[in-house]
Amino acid sequence: MKLHHTLLLAALAAPFAFGQRSTLIAPVPAAASPAAKAALAEIDAAHLALGPQPSGFFEGKTRTQLATMHETNQLKIREVAERFYRENPADPLRWEAVLHMIMIKPDFVTGFKPGFDQIKPGEKTTDYYLIDEAPKAAWEKKLAEYDAALRVAKDVPPEVLEYRLYLEMSRSLATAAREGPAAIGRAEKQVDALAVQFPTGKIPLRAYLTLFAKKVAAGGDTAEEIWGRLSASPNTLVRERAEGELRKIETERRPLELAFTAVDGRAVDVAKLRGKVVLVDFWATWCGPCIAELPNVKQVYAAYHDKGFEIVGVSLENGRLLPADTVAQTAEKMTKAAKVLTDFTAKNEMPWPQYFDGKHWKNDLSTRFSINSIPAMFLLDQDGKVVSTNARGAMLEKEVKRLLKL
Repeated sequence: MKLHHTLLLAALAAPFAFGQRSTLIAPVPAAASPAAKAALAEIDAAHLALGPQPSGFFEGKTRTQLATMHETNQLKIREVAERFYRENPADPLRWEAVLHMIMIKPDFVTGFKPGFDQIKPGEKTTDYYLIDEAPKAAWEKKLAEYDAALRVAKDVPPEVLEYRLYLEMSRSLATAAREGPAAIGRAEKQVDALAVQFPTGKIPLRAYLTLFAKKVAAGGDTAEEIWGRLSASPNTLVRERAEGELRKIETERRPLELAFTAVDGRAVDVAKLRGKVVLVDFWATWCGPCIAELPNVKQVYAAYHDKGFEIVGVSLENGRLLPADTVAQTAEKMTKAAKVLTDFTAKNEMPWPQYFDGKHWKNDLSTRFSINSIPAMFLLDQDGKVVSTNARGAMLEKEVKRLLKL
């Protein structure tokens, strides 16, 4: 597989995050009414309780207990969301409540058939549900009315409408690869329309990643073809991601250019390291997986540094910078964040240079190469070209030895 295919698959495998762990789609403004804050907090908590669950959650619980808990949380969402919607007819955030009612539908389970706790692999749990069909049908009818109202209302938060349209197309996205190129093409046009309608929205990028992961797996377009088309997208996030991915692809063709002044004052220029194998490590002190990978990185560095192996760190430290910060406040925050980094590298005996700008996920170098999750590791050969973007674990030493011909 050529590197540009590897780069695309790595990009598509990167998690898409909205930020803090929350199920809420529209941001809740500080000026929101107490009723809105309370209702949405309840909805969010009940939605999160549906999963994914923490380690050990399932231990000691029967299938009946788990299913009952699940139904209880689904009913809680419906109860709180519908009450907030009805009691606050002028609050735009009521549409967030409607969205959750659409996303999470109770099954109206009144009990379970015998043998539910002993279900065999391959059997459907829903086949054992005892359903109260009349209220379920009545709720489906009422929910359709709420959905229709959402689609025509003038005060729906754009994030909510965007996500509602995404839910509508999610089935075609999920089945496109299985149904063939024509279905992929139809789904792609749906996402294109979403990108036009929501030029600053987050969902089009998520939808494209879902779609193209299936497309590539089915042997479709190359990375350059996909990202090249998306580089002209009207959606800002899609366009910026595509431009970054194209720059990443370009590293296959020519030596990587990377020069900066490290946090400790050292001048760093990857071009001056030609003839050596170089690992460009995108990481941060707050990143758990990065810290877990550190012993392996240090071990390989200790074993092969004298043989021609170098590391250049790019740390996505969070200076917690705000647009309203004064010059003095920015300087104070930057100094504090830089000290966190230098104290960490000193304590953990990491002698290689580190890039620092305090911009967190807006880090100038990580955004340049469209880094969306860390750790991310670019391994450069002696000519300065990227030969791997996943040099982690045992693969790091294996690739370093191969390139050093050891």
